[in-house]
Amino acid sequence: MKTIVPIDIITLGEDNSYHLLTSGSINGVNYFFLIDTGASHTIFDSTLVPQVDETDSIYKEIQSAGIQSGELKSSIGRIKKFKIGQLKLTEWTVVLIDLSHINSLYKKFTNKSIAGLLGGDFLLKHQAIIDYKKKKLVLRKT
Repeated sequence: MKTIVPIDIITLGEDNSYHLLTSGSINGVNYFFLIDTGASHTIFDSTLVPQVDETDSIYKEIQSAGIQSGELKSSIGRIKKFKIGQLKLTEWTVVLIDLSHINSLYKKFTNKSIAGLLGGDFLLKHQAIIDYKKKKLVLRKT
């Protein structure tokens, strides 16, 4: 089964700086998500998503130039229901990180809060295809 999800292509005030934004829901609450093909892992904002059951706090060295360098405080959480298009995931274990610094940038240019980054793990698992011309993300349920 495949699902087609509309995407917005936005800029953050820079020429040739494009970001992919889509929407979905966590436990029935609608949020915006970045499609981040450069991120190896999907992460969610620990300050914006209170509906996630936090199971364990950890400190983990995450190799990232985009989020923050060095050691990040992260937590493992479980999302009871995640939906993007017709794709539904239940009891999904995710990484939670404070993304408030990213949200301050996106709010400045888009007036939208970002609940998370859909990274390579999610995109690969669901055989994602990004169609820039038609502004859509195609996902497959695996």
